[in-house]
Amino acid sequence: MSTHARARGADSGLPFGAGLEDHGLGKPGLEEPGQEEPGQEGRAPQGADATTSTPRSPGAGSSREREAAASSGRRPVELKSFLDGEGDERTVVDPGEAGGLMATMARALASAAAQGRLDGTMGPAAADARFAPGAAAVEAAWRTTGALSDGASSWSATAVAVVLQPSEPFAHLGARVLRALECAPRVLLIAHAELPGVGDDLRAALVAAGVEGSRLAVFDGGDGTALREAASHPSVGVDLVDFDPVEGRTLDRLRRLRALAGQGVADLADAEARVQADGEWFGLGAIGRPLTPIVVRPPLARQLTLGIEPAPPGFGLCEEDLAESAEQVVDQAFGRGALGGFASDAVTRVLVRPQLLSRFTACLLETLEEAEGDPWFAPPPWVQRAPRTPVLRDVAAGRRRVLDEGATLIHERRLPSQVTCGLVLTNVERRMKIAGEMYVPGTLFLVRALDSEGER
Repeated sequence: MSTHARARGADSGLPFGAGLEDHGLGKPGLEEPGQEEPGQEGRAPQGADATTSTPRSPGAGSSREREAAASSGRRPVELKSFLDGEGDERTVVDPGEAGGLMATMARALASAAAQGRLDGTMGPAAADARFAPGAAAVEAAWRTTGALSDGASSWSATAVAVVLQPSEPFAHLGARVLRALECAPRVLLIAHAELPGVGDDLRAALVAAGVEGSRLAVFDGGDGTALREAASHPSVGVDLVDFDPVEGRTLDRLRRLRALAGQGVADLADAEARVQADGEWFGLGAIGRPLTPIVVRPPLARQLTLGIEPAPPGFGLCEEDLAESAEQVVDQAFGRGALGGFASDAVTRVLVRPQLLSRFTACLLETLEEAEGDPWFAPPPWVQRAPRTPVLRDVAAGRRRVLDEGATLIHERRLPSQVTCGLVLTNVERRMKIAGEMYVPGTLFLVRALDSEGER
């Protein structure tokens, strides 16, 4: 069994403090890129190779970006100048107009899978319906996806950066892009190496549908430069799916970077310089502009119930046939549509009535044993590409934490790299952090429902 957990210095490809210099926010004592503990390697962004890359200066487009821009018909644009551009609230897409973009967006999202560009990333799972959503699926995701400005005390974003993730259903990705267009005059798509051309497909489709090309830009997110640059702009919103769910260190660094960026604007002594840096705000800069939030959307992890009445529609398992219920759980927790357990919408918990737990567990273990060598249940290549990818380190860190809380590990899968995933833990109780707020990728929890009324 693998027992390694993520160590300090191996948590992120986003070195704290990177990107501050261009905004006059560099301060003595901050960590600099490469200052890691001896013997530790910097963590690469999720989905990237385990090796780290040399950080680029903010705004400097790579040759890969320029080539992608040329092939997609878009004009290369500098990242910093795009984020610093003047906003025009009149160009924000009205929510009522979003419906007209959904069919176009669905076709754009499906093109990568149709052309085989996802085969190397997703393997056999590339043919799954999650990568070819219809307009109805995009609309359903849009209706359940809150706008970035929801709950914000003040919203004055000049741009929104949408970070792509390979674990996310494409319908949900399309919904996030639409919400960004509703909130800000410009949208930056931070691409992912494991989703080749998807950002360019979205941009081209939206421009063809009538969205101004100057409002949209696509940048490579491989080395974290684009994400750091977006986080260092207090007036740029950031929309991402939590890709660091166990330790949260990457997210902490982004939020600290955003806070420092806000302090850098608020600490300007000259009111005239303050207005120039942040635009006219109340009192000509006497009161600083409120920070635009970094919105971290939790994984779409689902919970099934067994023997709990009344069961949520579509989430209740049949207690009369526990073997069939076990097969359903394994498929939705570790099947191809769930990316072997690493999809953001995979089933992560089964709430079980205590009287059924023992028999259901026996059926579940039998089903898991039958599926052990079946490639249908294997994680996709982007998970297995290296034994120390961030997502597998999250599995190891989560394994340690849940065992410390008192859960019982009853099953784990060993990959060809000898790294373990596909964890199943039982004896999980409501008091445990893992029963609610914690999400561990590639892991299924069997939760003992001692109080069905409280669980609902």
